[in-house]
Amino acid sequence: MKKGVKIAIGVVGVLIVAGAALAAWQWNNIKAARYMMTMDGDTISSRLEENSKTLTKAMKDYDISDYAFSEDELAALMDGSLTADEAAEKLLAGETASPAPTEDTPDGSTDTGDSAAATSTPTSTPSTPSGTSKPAASSTSNTIDQQIRQQIAKMYVLQATYVAQLEAIVQSAIDEYVAGEHTPENRTAVVYGKVEELTALEKECDAKVAEVVSTLRDLLKQAGKDDSLAKEVEETYQEEKSLKKAYYLKEFQEG
Repeated sequence: MKKGVKIAIGVVGVLIVAGAALAAWQWNNIKAARYMMTMDGDTISSRLEENSKTLTKAMKDYDISDYAFSEDELAALMDGSLTADEAAEKLLAGETASPAPTEDTPDGSTDTGDSAAATSTPTSTPSTPSGTSKPAASSTSNTIDQQIRQQIAKMYVLQATYVAQLEAIVQSAIDEYVAGEHTPENRTAVVYGKVEELTALEKECDAKVAEVVSTLRDLLKQAGKDDSLAKEVEETYQEEKSLKKAYYLKEFQEG
């Protein structure tokens, strides 16, 4: 198993070295190396758990239920047969499929559906001209909030996908090394053979996250809110990357 750990960290180590040449990745990689040198494995694991809670809190604040993607769903996300937008809809659908009970009656789900339909149809009270502007403003606000929810859900999906893809690349390197000669030369060859795949993964994920953060900032501005949520979401993703890299580095050091 020690061989597996060494090859795993070798892969991530190459990612750090390759990324260090690019300004966009340099700070993230420096943080990863600093975490590795100043934290033990348990502390890094705890920080990973705390970091995930930050995004989970944002989801709860916007009434998005926690959703654990299955292995099949993660595989579909990785091969592109399930898009991030489609997966985000699963999160939102999961929340609406089992709403918290708000009625005393056992058939409260039907009642909440009726009330939801009533609030979403402002045309039901067209008689007062002064009232039409208010529902319109409320409808716009609800639309923006819904779009914010979609971006938060999408961010959750992108972070889960990145971690799954990183671990898949690490595992493929381990499998390739174990199946071949267990020599330092082969280990180096396997590790460096993953550089292109690793750099492409991080570039792709960073670009998608940047798009979500930019959209989220615009939506928050439209809603009259500051951009603290967008900053928090972006920092959570960057922290996840740094901690994951530090985790693999620490495993190698202690192995």
